[in-house]
This record gives sequence, structure tokens and C-alpha cells, in this order.
Amino acid sequence: MLKKFSGLIKTFFIRRSPLAQPKKVSINQEDYILRSIMDADIKELIALEKDVYFGETPWTKSAFLSEIHSPIHHLYACLIRQKEIVAFIGCRVIGNDTHITNVAVRRDAQNAGLGSYLIDEVEKFAIMNGCITLSLEVRVSNKDAQRLYRRLGFESLSIRRNYYTEDHEDALEMIKRLQEE
Repeated sequence: MLKKFSGLIKTFFIRRSPLAQPKKVSINQEDYILRSIMDADIKELIALEKDVYFGETPWTKSAFLSEIHSPIHHLYACLIRQKEIVAFIGCRVIGNDTHITNVAVRRDAQNAGLGSYLIDEVEKFAIMNGCITLSLEVRVSNKDAQRLYRRLGFESLSIRRNYYTEDHEDALEMIKRLQEE
């Protein structure tokens, strides 16, 4: 009970973010800037979603704004190459779990380690905030993403029926344990 209560306190009162300033990073011998997502990025994030999801936009402008301005402790970060956002990730801390809400890598930049890098950054953020798990949902049809998540230490937890509203596809709920409970 005490662990759950302390987790809830962290959700609303602890504010530690590793991206106070943009930083230069190298991923597979390519240089990028890693920084927090800002309001001005949303148009570009929606375009990136359209690229990744074949014309669909799972998140709207208002969904992005709601997340990046949420009072719940969160991290929304992007990777920039040549002044363009090529990948982004979002997560929020709920109790002792850091939940990955969104991750996308532009199709022409996939398979270059960007998704893995961003998930590693979220894992560092989760550990820094005392979380014991990382969680996410992924489409049951997205086998490539599932392979990546398993390679990074995630395990299947359960199926969430009709999770995606636009097409009612099921989601696979996955979790990674960060430390012993």
C-alpha cells in the first residue's frame, strides 16, 4: 500500500526531466539533436504521423497539446536531423509505471536505431523518477514494433480488445520491469 501511495505522490509532485536543454547525440554515426517537444512542433509531428501511418493521424493537434501541457509528469522528446523532426516519443509517469504513449520514426529513417535510442531515453527517465516498470500498447498487427520491444526487454502482458478507435484493432499490452518490486 505504501509503494502505491508513494507512486501516486510521484505522479503529481516530482518533476525531474532529463531534457532541460537540447543535446547533440550520435546514433549509428549520424548526428541528431535530442530535445523536448514544443507547441510549434505539432504540425511537423502530425506530418510525421501521416508518413508513418500511411496517411492516418492517430493523434490530433489537441491530443498533442493536452499531453505536452499535462499536469501529470511526462516526457515528450524528438530527434532532429538537418532541422527536421525524424522521430519522437512520449511517456507519462503514473504511480510506479512510466507509460509510453506514442513513438514514431519517419519511414525513411527507420531501422537506424532511432526508436531504440528514444526508448532507452524513456527508460533512463523512468529510472530517474523511481519507476519500476515501463508499459505500452502496440497494434497486434505491428509485428516489427513488437520484435523491437521484445529485443529491448518488454514482455507481452495481455490483449486489449478494440483498443484502437478508428478501426477497432486489438492492442497487445507490453511491460518491461526495471527493478525489483
